[in-house]
Order: sequence, then structure tokens, then C-alpha cells
Amino acid sequence: MISVVYVNYNEAEKLEKSFQTIKNFAQEIVVLDLGSSDHTKEVCKKFNVKLLKHEKVEYVELVRNYAISKANGDWILVLDPDEEISLKLRSTLEDITKQDKFVAVNIPRKNIFLNKWISHTNWWPDKHIRFFRRGAVHWNKKIHSYPNVDGNVLDLGANENLAIIHFGYHSLSDFIERQNKYSGIEAENLFSIGERFSYFKLIWKPIREFLVRYIKHAGFLDGFYGFALTFLMMIYQIEIMIKLWEREKQN
Repeated sequence: MISVVYVNYNEAEKLEKSFQTIKNFAQEIVVLDLGSSDHTKEVCKKFNVKLLKHEKVEYVELVRNYAISKANGDWILVLDPDEEISLKLRSTLEDITKQDKFVAVNIPRKNIFLNKWISHTNWWPDKHIRFFRRGAVHWNKKIHSYPNVDGNVLDLGANENLAIIHFGYHSLSDFIERQNKYSGIEAENLFSIGERFSYFKLIWKPIREFLVRYIKHAGFLDGFYGFALTFLMMIYQIEIMIKLWEREKQN
């Protein structure tokens, strides 16, 4: 039995599109909803989803283990509402469940930025552990963290036909809004582990972002999209450092 698990907040339209791609693949769909005010409930009813309620949290890692614990499948696929899977990936994952070699699968992800797949700029292959045997994978509560896996992991490589498709950012406003949210969380996490602001980090971190994304990972091959994404991620690093400085002053 395969279960697909989501954590959702006000993304009913994206959720419905994602559900379409797992029809006849998942025997169970679990949605942990964080207090949505849109038509999430109606969409879930349409697809016979196991809908659970939870208080709103700032980011998904805080409740991911809890959401997974509500699934009954022997194998579990974790998706975000803005993610979809291809027929090729579906059949590959189904074949894996018939084997006894692996407990988890490292799946590449195609990130769509302003309606374009970013195939360089350190956004590809963007691998994530998303398919696993129940009980074999556990997330910590750090934002954007990779989980702990107890057993052998199959890596699908950088195969675009076997990728999760992530429709994460449809507009610049959407991207900047998330930057503002996540930079605050990142700054708070850094403060909690004892890292402090310095002018060196304020200058070096955005420079490093440029060197890694635009030079090492050939962001220029993504054209203007690669340049824009690199520039925005440089700003993101600056935001984290300034918010860390702000947090120190508050303390």
C-alpha cells in the first residue's frame, strides 16, 4: 500500500492539480491542513482524502513527522501542494516497492521559477528523500533540512524524467514574500545555535552565493532567469544577516 502525505495551507488549486498526478498510484492520501480558509475541504472530499486539522506553523518540518505518522501505507510519498509527479516516476516508484533493496529514494526535483525550469544555478537536480518505507525516515525540526534515514537509499540521479516537478514561484512577489518569511526563520535558527552577526559574513555570504550559483553551477546558462535568481538569493543572504543583527539587538 502506498500513501501520499501533504501539509497544506490555503493551496487548494495547486493541491487539486497535484492530486490528479497521483490518481491510481496512491491507495491513501493524507492531508494535514494548517487552518486553510479556501476550498481545501471541498477538493479533499472530491478525491476521498484523509483530511486532518492542525494549528498553523511557520514551516513544514515542524509537523512533517506528525503528518507522516497518520499514514498507513507500507511506502510513503511526501509531496508539497505545489508539486506533481510524472507517469515515469510513478511507475519507477511502484517497481521499487516490489523490491527489498532500499528503504528510501532520493528523487531529483525540477524547480519552476517564473514559469521556467531552472536547470542550473544550483537548483538542479535538487534531490530530496521523498519516498520511503514507513518508519525508515525521520525529519528534524530545522527548516529545509534533510531527514535521517535508517537503511539503504536509492539515488535516481539527475534524470529529468524521474523528477518531482515543483511549481513553487509563479511571480516575483511570491518569491520575495517567501524570502522575507524564510530569512527570518533562518536568522532565528542561527541565533539559537550561537551564530552572531559580523560584517565579514554580511559581505562574504552574498559573494559566495554568486560564486556558487552563477559561476560554479553555471547560472548564466539559465539566461536572465539564472541571473535574477542568483541576485535574489544574494539578497536573501543579506536579509538573513541583517535579521540576525536585529535579533541580537532585541536580545
